Amino acid sequence: MIPPTSIDGTDITGATIDGTDVQEITVDGDVVFTAVPAGAFDITQVTFDTSINTQDSDSQSIQWNNAGTRLYEVGQSNAEIYQYTVSTPFEITTANFQKSINTQDSIPRAITWNDDGSRLYEAGFIADKIYQSNLSVPFDIGSATFQTSVASQNSGIDGIQWNNDGTRFYEIDFDSDKIYQLNASTPFDITTMTLQTSINTQDADPRSLEWNNDGTRLYELNGGSNPEIYQYTLSTPFDITTASLQTSINLQGFNSGGIVWNNDGTRFYEVAASGSNKIFQYTL
Repeated sequence: MIPPTSIDGTDITGATIDGTDVQEITVDGDVVFTAVPAGAFDITQVTFDTSINTQDSDSQSIQWNNAGTRLYEVGQSNAEIYQYTVSTPFEITTANFQKSINTQDSIPRAITWNDDGSRLYEAGFIADKIYQSNLSVPFDIGSATFQTSVASQNSGIDGIQWNNDGTRFYEIDFDSDKIYQLNASTPFDITTMTLQTSINTQDADPRSLEWNNDGTRLYELNGGSNPEIYQYTLSTPFDITTASLQTSINLQGFNSGGIVWNNDGTRFYEVAASGSNKIFQYTL
């Protein structure tokens, strides 16, 4: 997203306000600006902090709502999406399980949201599909109603994400070992997507992908017994063809399936399935 030229009369030059580097974050559907913390969104700065047990014995993905007051877990064993309430935003030790719903696919791999929580997307392994549901109450899975689905690009879909404005969609696939970039002519509507390009993954067992706030960094998770995350830099935001590998680190889990950041890049999360069955929290 392109920052406005001013906020409350304060001019913005590039990504600075009065000389302070800033980044956009979304809180309860509103775009706000915050100072960029030192080391934000840099995996080389993360330090393991704490962990909690998952609801499912084979969890594959995690996501937050914009404000960090709700956490979501995708469980493959029970084919459910679990919703937690979080009393201290983005602090998993304050998460309490609230409710769950059945997934559209019997082997769900991942979920993601649109920008305001009015749409939920699920990646399904059995049918090789992406499912789109509408929510009458934003970010409340109990209000989700299935709307439509489209075929994934290949038979091993394992992770999905949008760019900020919903004009680009990304799939990571462990069968083809590729990340696919699709264009959406109608923002956040999967039925309007067309394949644009793809790149090879760094590893033969890719499981999840994630972005920083402005699309200048891309993260790829390698699952398996020794999970590793790769960090790319992009010269053109959200264009995977401009991605260059920068660094990588090992993670805590065993058979890790999903990764996600908090909204300002000061905390990082990993969910690991059989062998760990935990959600791990890292701080910078």
